[in-house]
Amino acid sequence: MGKFDEIFDDVVVNAKACASAVSQKASTVYDVSKHKITAAEIRGDINKKLRELGALTYKSEIHGTDNSQQIKLIVSEISDLKDNLDVVNEHIAVAKDQRRCPGCNAVIPKNSVFCNICGIKIDDTDEDFEL
Repeated sequence: MGKFDEIFDDVVVNAKACASAVSQKASTVYDVSKHKITAAEIRGDINKKLRELGALTYKSEIHGTDNSQQIKLIVSEISDLKDNLDVVNEHIAVAKDQRRCPGCNAVIPKNSVFCNICGIKIDDTDEDFEL
């Protein structure tokens, strides 16, 4: 029965390791999904503000009114939303274990040897471009 106990112990240890890995991967998928939903909501808000900006600009041209203060406010709101979107996208990239290319600033897998966008060779010692 000693051999059976060893095999059973190995199976239990491997099952626990597998369950831990699956749990960690599920947590990562959940985090990425949550951030993607947030990014989609922010993009929707940006599009809404862009439509408001277009309508306001159109009204200014048609009616000859000065809406420059309202236009500046909407442009500022869009800039803030884009900054928030950049932060969320960085969180997504970190969760997906990615970094930025030193050549073109594209998001690439951390273990890339070459950038899939610009083709530059990635130097593993260059840590300045991690997210």
